[in-house]
Amino acid sequence: MRKFILLLLICTPLLAMTQQSPLYTQYMLNDFVINPAIAGSKPFFPLRLNVREQWEGLGSFAPSTQSLSFHAPAGDGRVGLGGLIFQDNTLPTSNMGAMFTYSFHMNLPEIESKISLGVSGMIYQYKLDQSAMEFHNPDVNFEGGVYSEIVPDAAFGSYLYGENYYVGLSIYQLFESTFREALTFDYGDNIGVRHYFGMAGYTAEINKSLHLEPSILVKSTDVGPIQLDINARMIFNRKFWTGISLRTDRSVVALMGMNVGNFHLAYGFDYTFASIANHTAGSHEISVGINIPDPKSRRHVYYWKY
Repeated sequence: MRKFILLLLICTPLLAMTQQSPLYTQYMLNDFVINPAIAGSKPFFPLRLNVREQWEGLGSFAPSTQSLSFHAPAGDGRVGLGGLIFQDNTLPTSNMGAMFTYSFHMNLPEIESKISLGVSGMIYQYKLDQSAMEFHNPDVNFEGGVYSEIVPDAAFGSYLYGENYYVGLSIYQLFESTFREALTFDYGDNIGVRHYFGMAGYTAEINKSLHLEPSILVKSTDVGPIQLDINARMIFNRKFWTGISLRTDRSVVALMGMNVGNFHLAYGFDYTFASIANHTAGSHEISVGINIPDPKSRRHVYYWKY
């Protein structure tokens, strides 16, 4: 175990370059967290609390993420507003941030759909606990203690949706802000890299009480490999669901949840078949929320009214 943790610390710069944004298992249930154009696209105001504990069994080295999000339409429904706060811990680094979102929705009556564009202003506080790292040839700038830096960034997204389908594209960390500059050529700067998301989904009615929702997510960064998620959910009586997600990073996810009245509850379990599986029992994510009713009748097109 000690050797594994040392290897994990050595690989930390590579992990930071390939995945700097928080990781979510149940993004298909709260897609606002990966696409700002979704703000204001629901027939209710979704308030979501997400808690993710990744790689159970690694102790303090196991990544953990907590987030709270909310979005809603404004005015006649053409404008959407939203916000997100999160805390992401991946020892020896941690990342706390906030996101404020504006979106604009336009009618496409010819195809009974809408298209929206969204932009988010973001602020991050990155922390690096240098006391948790040990190198044989340390950077002269590494003097122990906790290094902290606040940096701005932005995200942009587009979203095309009808009553039974959606397609979206988004880009995060547009500014590629520098968290920390290296003082020697032996160590590179800590720079944010752009994250790209492509999403699509469809809802098919099998009968009045049973629906099938297949979906995909393609995600990548400027320096990392492309990852594909293939998802499927079975939805019963528009209240309960179970599902599965297969991912090209050699992991599988089991999903279950419910929307009863205005209450939302969902659980996801990730299991990886990569080499790290020898040291972890999997990852857990819980989502709890309230679908606050919209007191106004703002538009006629929403994706999947349930």
